[in-house]
Amino acid sequence: MKMMPDQQPDLWRKTPVWHRANRSSAVTVEPALEFGRFRVTLRQRQLLAGGLPVELGTRAFDLLLVLLEADGELVTKQDLLNEVWPGIVVSDENLKVQVSALRKALGADRDLIHTEFGRGYRFTGVLRSSSVPNVYRRSTPERLRSGTALFS
Repeated sequence: MKMMPDQQPDLWRKTPVWHRANRSSAVTVEPALEFGRFRVTLRQRQLLAGGLPVELGTRAFDLLLVLLEADGELVTKQDLLNEVWPGIVVSDENLKVQVSALRKALGADRDLIHTEFGRGYRFTGVLRSSSVPNVYRRSTPERLRSGTALFS
């Protein structure tokens, strides 16, 4: 018997949103986020530029989702490490490599990911949602740290 998300054990709520993105849902419209010429499809876990897929690794995609969830707020390096590599000890160098990969994928729009040296990163673009209510778009550092899923 399949349990609904609200009946799942606490582990369900603590699982990062990108690991739950492929779960079945009553909503038939593909939830997506858009910024500039880019579209992020949440269920398919894909970045599109002008409708064409952009090659992006899993960790870089996860990093993008965390930054988009923060919607312009600073995300500390430690919060990014905790969200993108949950339960795994990794160095800051891994984060730098994935930020670099994300910027490379964004190409001419690479400046949408802003570095605050010694503190963290922030997404500086204008984020629009497609079939995701606005209430899910805004995040605070406290909600990010609490593991509250914003794109469920």
